[in-house]
Amino acid sequence: MPRWSRQIVFGDVDAMYASSAIVADPSLAGKLVAVGTPAPRGIITAASYSVRRYGVKAAMPTTHALRLCPGLVLVPPDRALYRRLHNQMRAVTDRFFPATDWTSIDEFYADATALQSLHPSPAALGQAVKRSMFEATGLRCTIGIATGKAVAKIAADSHKPDGLAVIEPGSEASFLAPQPVKALPGVGPKTAAVLEQLGARLIGDLMDPRLEPTLRRLWGSRLAGLQALARGLDHDPVVPDRDRKSLSHETTFDEDTHDLALLERTTHEFLGILAHELRLEHLAAGSFTVKLKDARFSVSTRQRHFTRPLNYDPPMWRDIQPALRALAVPGARYRLVGLALSDLVPATDDLFAQRTTKALAAMDGLIERFGPGMVRLGRLPVP
Repeated sequence: MPRWSRQIVFGDVDAMYASSAIVADPSLAGKLVAVGTPAPRGIITAASYSVRRYGVKAAMPTTHALRLCPGLVLVPPDRALYRRLHNQMRAVTDRFFPATDWTSIDEFYADATALQSLHPSPAALGQAVKRSMFEATGLRCTIGIATGKAVAKIAADSHKPDGLAVIEPGSEASFLAPQPVKALPGVGPKTAAVLEQLGARLIGDLMDPRLEPTLRRLWGSRLAGLQALARGLDHDPVVPDRDRKSLSHETTFDEDTHDLALLERTTHEFLGILAHELRLEHLAAGSFTVKLKDARFSVSTRQRHFTRPLNYDPPMWRDIQPALRALAVPGARYRLVGLALSDLVPATDDLFAQRTTKALAAMDGLIERFGPGMVRLGRLPVP
């Protein structure tokens, strides 16, 4: 079998959050499972493939999801379960690959170029990884293998769920040509809509000489790089993931909104999840960034520092809420809101009084069992 000059593996765990719930409770198998927080104020965090057929998707209000799918079974997020399964998956990739980059809790890139003597068949390697992932976690994953990261990811995305796609060297352009142009990295929804109006619906259309003048006016000097990606030319290296520098959470609303209360409620829920994760990892955040994307896809952010590193929601929210209110333009409609906590440092023992520390530990234990939003502390001193 000819040796590849470069061999990149992309893996994506199929509907990880919903699938994890079924692993934890097998009685949910075959049911319409979604992960999220309860109505009337809750939102869907993740949906199983069976629920997606009803139009239910992440970031949708739970009340809307229940109208679309009356038989929906809602389970709370379980970050302890996700971490345990992620660690088990990471053990699998560490066993197979010398360099792996987990870009999120359920997606990774790995460089298998040096493994071709040990695994001469990329398809057999992909099947071995899939099988080992399932044996370790009970979760299915989709694998794409190609000479570059972009093609490997597009291949996996087009073969979900539980798929395996191997794009042989030299066949990248022919594989990419019939794929939708929005699948290409760097082409967001707004750009894809513009391209489709110009007649470029597929990646292969980007190479059409008749569209060249229009595309050059649209992208300028960036067009050459985009066309190189459209031909499958991608030399972006796999950089092993390093220690976490920040935690973040964002969501795209099902419909654009100008409701500041909804933006605040969503951001506050994100804060609860992220602060809980900080405490579990014995970290504190020195700064935060709130992010909004409006109906025109324009992104605005506001970053601020806390007076000292924190990992407890109430004092953090006192800084985050006014920053969000100052960022939101009255009357503007927003499609996305996000929150990031950064400048992470080890949490010190004197961060809280002993009474608060014990109460937080008890609360975190309840959150681990019942999910975020189910419990909050009351009448405790705020540091």
